[in-house]
Amino acid sequence: MERRGHLADTLFLLALFGVLAASALFVVMTGTNVYRQTVTRMDDHFDLRTPLAYVTAKVRQSDDAGAVYLAELGGGPALVLEQVFGDSVYQTWIYYHEGALKEVLLEKGAKLEPSYGLAIMETPGFSMERVEDGLLRFTALDASGGEMTLELSLRSS
Repeated sequence: MERRGHLADTLFLLALFGVLAASALFVVMTGTNVYRQTVTRMDDHFDLRTPLAYVTAKVRQSDDAGAVYLAELGGGPALVLEQVFGDSVYQTWIYYHEGALKEVLLEKGAKLEPSYGLAIMETPGFSMERVEDGLLRFTALDASGGEMTLELSLRSS
């Protein structure tokens, strides 16, 4: 009889260990899935918010009368920010080309090709348009197909 009691205790302990091991495995798998989803969401938010924040900061730094406007470069829109240094006028061009938001600084009137710019950040998509006088719209896309739009009112207009 005593052997049966020990056998039942052993089987109970093994079953309890199995339940605990399965529970621990379930918690680890659930945690891994939550972590993966969090990283994906963070990447998507980075793809959406970072280019918009960058463009906003650049516009706010240069927001003087007539110094911020959209122009065309290589068949697409480009944000142009003008600054005066000494006797010369310089332009910062910000535009989307070949999967990246690019920027180039050059003297006004200098020859410019889309390939001249330095890639600031890679992004799945970015567009810009003039909605009306003093109002610009910027739209960023993420790798999952999500998009975020920012309408920016120029203070100087």
